[in-house]
Amino acid sequence: MLTGDSMTRPDPLPTVPCPSRAPARAGGPLGPRATAVLAPLLALLLTLFAGFGAAQVVPEGAVRSGPLALEGDDPEALADRAVEVWLEQEPADLATLSRTDVEALCEALPALFVAPPPPEGTTVELDDRRERPTEEEDTRRFTYAAEVPPERLMVVEVVVRSVPETDGWIVERTGFQTEAPRGRPWLQSREAGLGFLLFTVLVAAAAWRSRPFRRWLGAGVASIRAHRRLVAFTMIIGWALVFAGLSTGAQLPDACETAVLAILGDTLESVGAVQALQSGDVARTAAVIFYQNFVVVTLGALFGSALLLGLPAYLLAGVSFFAQTVAFGTIGLGGGAAFVITAILFVIEFTAYFLAVSGGGMVLVGLIRGGLEGLGQGYRRLFSLIPIVALILLVGAWYEAIVLLL
Repeated sequence: MLTGDSMTRPDPLPTVPCPSRAPARAGGPLGPRATAVLAPLLALLLTLFAGFGAAQVVPEGAVRSGPLALEGDDPEALADRAVEVWLEQEPADLATLSRTDVEALCEALPALFVAPPPPEGTTVELDDRRERPTEEEDTRRFTYAAEVPPERLMVVEVVVRSVPETDGWIVERTGFQTEAPRGRPWLQSREAGLGFLLFTVLVAAAAWRSRPFRRWLGAGVASIRAHRRLVAFTMIIGWALVFAGLSTGAQLPDACETAVLAILGDTLESVGAVQALQSGDVARTAAVIFYQNFVVVTLGALFGSALLLGLPAYLLAGVSFFAQTVAFGTIGLGGGAAFVITAILFVIEFTAYFLAVSGGGMVLVGLIRGGLEGLGQGYRRLFSLIPIVALILLVGAWYEAIVLLL
C-alpha cells in the first residue's frame, strides 16, 4: 500500500521511495529465465496480435506484474510510480520471450499486453501530469508528455482503479495513449447493417442473374480446375497446419488460456466484433465479420501478398493461421453441438482463405512456366478467384453472426 511517498508491490519488486519530479528514462533488464519448447509459439502469438494495440484492462485471474502490480492509497503518486516502473522495463523482443519458461510467459502475457514496455530512450515528464475525465466513477486517468527517440512527441496514459475492499488503488493500464477510435465506429450502426443486408441481396441477385458476374465466377471455377493439383496441395498443407496448431494449443499449460483470452478479446474489440455482438443486430455483426475476413484478411493480406509473385502468401498464411489455431486450441473448441458449429465455420472460412492463397501459387506457376506472359495469366487467374472467395466468406459471415446471436 502507498503511504505518503512510498508504496509496496508483490515480490520480487522491492519497495522504492517515490523520487523527485524529473524526467524518467527507459531501461533496465527483465530477467527472463529458462527455455521451453513451446515458448516461441506464445511469443509469436504476442508478436502477431500486438499490432492491435494494448488491452484496456488486465483480465480476471491474470497475474499482475510490472506497473500493474503496484498498489497505493494516493492515485496521483501511484500513477507517477507506474510510469517509472513502466520505463524500467526492457522492450521484449521475440528472441527474449522465446527463452522464457512457457508457463511463466503465459502468466506474464496479459500484463505485458496491457502495459507493453516503451522503446529504449523514452522519456516522460512527471511534472506534466494531467488528470483526464473518465466514464467510470471508480477510475482515474492521468496523462504525461513524453518523447520517443528520435524527437517524437507522445502522450503516456495511466489508468488507476479504486478497490473498495482495501480503500486503495491499483493500476489498470500504463502505456502510450491511442487516439484512433476502436471498433470501426462507421460499421457500428443500424444503417450499416441494413446496407450490408442490401449488399448481400445484390450479390445473390448478381450470382443468379448477372451474366458478367457469372462469367467472372466461371473464370474462377476454370482457374481452380486448371490448377486442381496446386489447389489440392494448398488445401492439404493448410489443413495440416490448422490441425497442428489446434493440437499444439491443446498441450499448452492452463495458464495460457487466460493469456490467449486477453489477447483475442482485445483483438475482437479493436475490429468491432464485441460492439456488434453487444448490439444484438445480426446484420451489423455479419457486416463487421465480412469486412474483417474479406476486406482486411483476404484482399489486404492474402491477395495483397499473392501479388508479390505468390510465395509471400504461403508464408504469411502459414505463420498466421498456425498461430491463430494454436490460440483456438488453447481455449478449446467445445463439445457436442458447439464443436459441430465451430467445425462448420472452420471449413467455410479456411476453405476461402486457402483458395486465396492458392491464387498466389497460380501466379508463381504462371511465371515459372511461361515467363512474363505466363505471369500475366497467373494474375488473371488470381483475380478470377475473388468472387468465389467473397461468396464463401459472405455465407460464412451470416452463418457466424446467426449462430452467435440466435
